[in-house]
Amino acid sequence: MSLSTDLDQLARQRMRRARAAGALLAVLVGASLFMLLRERPQPSAGSATSSPSSSAPGAPATPTPESGYVPPARWTTLPEARDRIGRDYPVGWPHTPQGAAAAASAMFASVWDLDVTRATGAVDVYFAVGDRAASRRDAAASTAWLREQLALPRDGAPPPGATVAVQPIGVQWRVVDADNVYVSVAMRADMIAGTAAPLETLTVASTGHLRWQTGVRGGDWVALRTPAARMPRPAFAEPGTAAFNHARWRAIRPGG
Repeated sequence: MSLSTDLDQLARQRMRRARAAGALLAVLVGASLFMLLRERPQPSAGSATSSPSSSAPGAPATPTPESGYVPPARWTTLPEARDRIGRDYPVGWPHTPQGAAAAASAMFASVWDLDVTRATGAVDVYFAVGDRAASRRDAAASTAWLREQLALPRDGAPPPGATVAVQPIGVQWRVVDADNVYVSVAMRADMIAGTAAPLETLTVASTGHLRWQTGVRGGDWVALRTPAARMPRPAFAEPGTAAFNHARWRAIRPGG
């Protein structure tokens, strides 16, 4: 997995300004569904869509006449972390595909940040030791890119109120074996440049290779830098649409 690949995908999107009062959504793994950008990323000609393991076909979903809403055909509940490193990094997930999905969701929510110290700190928590140096460089580049989108200086402390909140809205996984899982996460990144600034929203679907390591935190999932071509790359789709079900996303049920 490479964070720079995700930046390439994000860079092809236009920013949407939502000029509404209110605070940013908090980052919650397993929170409720939210809306997609006005302009959706489209799957490339060579993109592959994975089928999650143990995923039985859901019942046909019928849109309501009033709204066109299509209920998600597949749901999952992500487990809670058993521990936390500092204030920022939940850790300690079950040795299950859902545990790997929760770990990937927490990792993505943590590495995209306007503060380079927090972003690179997340790499040190969530990535395998041998992959940390390159991933720290990617995380620093990601931080600089996000700040540029908000017209903030590339360096220095973010201004008061400047925030990025990444919220997972869908997951799927492919089990390689008991200790290796490819996890795809559909996410929304809500960004604000400071107090009273307008909200900027990006959406992206990203895939990570999670490996169970017994020597990490008494047994935990860590991320590896596996080439994107070897992993599924499902396109982002909005929950409540037929495309979400067609891509075999699982909606996240609150209350892990």
